[in-house]
Amino acid sequence: MSAVSMHISESVAVITVNNPPVNAISQAVRQGLMDAVAAANADERARRILLMCAGRTFMAGADVSEFGKPPLKPDLPDVVAALEASEKPVVAAIHGQALGGGLEIALGCHYRIALEGSRLGLPEVTLGLVPGAGGTQRLPRLLGAEKALDMITSGKPVKADKALELGLLDQVVKADLVTAALEFTQSVPAEVAEDRRLSTRTVETVEENLFDDWRKTKAKRQRGVQAVQACINAVEAGCTQPFEAGRQKEREMFLALRGSPQSMALQHIFFAERQAGKDPSLKDVETTAVQSVAVIGAGTMGTGIAMAFAQNGYDVILLELSAEALDRGMNRIRNLNAKSVQRGRMSASQSSQMLDRIRTTTNYSDLSDVDMVVEAVFEDLGVKTKVFAQLQEVCKPDAILASNTSYLDMNKLAETTERAENIVGMHFFSPANIMKLVEVVKTDYSSPSVLATTLKVLKSLGKVGVVSGVCHGFIGNRMYQCYQREAGLLLLEGASPAQIDSALYQFGMAMGPLSVLDMSGIDISYMMRKALSPEQYDTRAFTVHDRLVESDRKGQKTGAGFYRYEGGEGAGVNDPEVLELIESVAADLGFERREVSNEEIVQRCVLALVNEGAHILDEGIANSAADIDVVYVNGYGFPRHLGGPMHYANAMGLAKAADTIASFAEVHGDRWWSQSDTLKRAAEQGSWDAK
Repeated sequence: MSAVSMHISESVAVITVNNPPVNAISQAVRQGLMDAVAAANADERARRILLMCAGRTFMAGADVSEFGKPPLKPDLPDVVAALEASEKPVVAAIHGQALGGGLEIALGCHYRIALEGSRLGLPEVTLGLVPGAGGTQRLPRLLGAEKALDMITSGKPVKADKALELGLLDQVVKADLVTAALEFTQSVPAEVAEDRRLSTRTVETVEENLFDDWRKTKAKRQRGVQAVQACINAVEAGCTQPFEAGRQKEREMFLALRGSPQSMALQHIFFAERQAGKDPSLKDVETTAVQSVAVIGAGTMGTGIAMAFAQNGYDVILLELSAEALDRGMNRIRNLNAKSVQRGRMSASQSSQMLDRIRTTTNYSDLSDVDMVVEAVFEDLGVKTKVFAQLQEVCKPDAILASNTSYLDMNKLAETTERAENIVGMHFFSPANIMKLVEVVKTDYSSPSVLATTLKVLKSLGKVGVVSGVCHGFIGNRMYQCYQREAGLLLLEGASPAQIDSALYQFGMAMGPLSVLDMSGIDISYMMRKALSPEQYDTRAFTVHDRLVESDRKGQKTGAGFYRYEGGEGAGVNDPEVLELIESVAADLGFERREVSNEEIVQRCVLALVNEGAHILDEGIANSAADIDVVYVNGYGFPRHLGGPMHYANAMGLAKAADTIASFAEVHGDRWWSQSDTLKRAAEQGSWDAK
């Protein structure tokens, strides 16, 4: 079957793209469109042209199979230009998604209608690119500079009703797109009005300093992301230069960015997220239906988890030991919902529906029919064991029993039950209703069906599930302890908290490591370490941390930690008492303080992640280096445009990364800097996938 077909229906040339599953704009589609537009214009029976797509969506973007390969003619800009140059009016009928090149094709058409619920956007910036087929030139001519900048620099799609409001669409239809599209096409003038060709329009007056202001704002919010600034520059060219000159500048930027390190990193994490959760061992495993869920614990994590399920259509039972605790939890949910409504993230109706899906109880017997239980109680194996004993008594035999633990031994927990095959870890990240990442912990006993079903459920929540084996801290927290270890040692060696945080913030981390501890509570990691023996971690690195906790400096919640928090809110300020404590501990432990460079801070902390990640691969805790990157980008604030720590090492050169790690071992000892077989092999062969 041809990727593009054409037939005549009541003097309308109907061009249909059929390239399943998402009508990706492959070379066959591009050539087919060029040929079909030419044929439609040459056919005397046709007075107007309708462009549609078969299947579940309009064109959802480029063909990913062509990424990284030499370009094939015709180029997408030529296709868009051919549509726009058509002597007969072209109507794009959109359903599903019109993204990237799909929307650029629609912008080349003279009219655009869409089915209600459709999404339209230019997400190229999320792949480190600018739109490359005139999107930065046509969109500001249609919407104005500011609206175009918002869509292009965010990369976020808009729904059809919003697109209509913006002026991106001419009509939104509720049902039967084919009939509505034919009627609309027949209603438009048979001659193309000049202003329907967006390339001929002029941009509305642009406010003075608009582009400079956007550059400054985005530089703060999306630090170091080259594509964002390039998008602003391209839109500016579209607003200040003739169309062809602006389009040429856009294309030059697109080609320059296409092979850039940032674009390669962003493409890497894009594909890694698509592959996350696709455990090869689960390929043909059948899943079970999950419709009802229980959440145990109405604290911060439990309420967030309950919201995540309820927002996505699941019936939820929230259980606590007391009515008072339930009231506090439900009040928290109501307050968070109210804020979401206020900010336009959900409607009042959606909020009401979500709340209606949550019912509360203090009685375990009410959980007898649920399909899945997520326990989110205090992080203590004894406490969790008691919960699971209760669940075993009341839940139906095939119910999935999950624990939201961040570091406990899931094998031990499973062994306390008679349903070990039904037990799985689900490590949500806070706030659980917002954060995408969930580590799915596969025990030695978890059945393939339970694991596959859990991953499927998480996908339905819009989460990214990454499978982890059992170890202390799983993938993320195990590595993060190494990251924090180096930060703690650097404190003793001569760096200040502010220098460490600043160096890693400038590198691109969402927050510096010590600021993170202050925000989450230094006592949390303190309690985690108490579950370890001194042989399992470098006690020296956390001596300052322990002294702070023991003096009731636990972070923001106590008004002081590594920094002092005046008024209890806002950014922390440097505290001379902490600097004195650091110097005192350093002297006690025999450290000779010295000047530490920002480069050393970054390399020590980041390569500590890489080295531990390699050990995790060696042990089979993670399925791939890409999975580790997904964990760090989505759960720990690692800069997305650097692709995750394992990709960072790959871009650095795996041999160089291994040599640098070896040099750290020489200076600091190989107890914590020992190299795994995986790292040695990767360094020799230049790939994390080396066997």
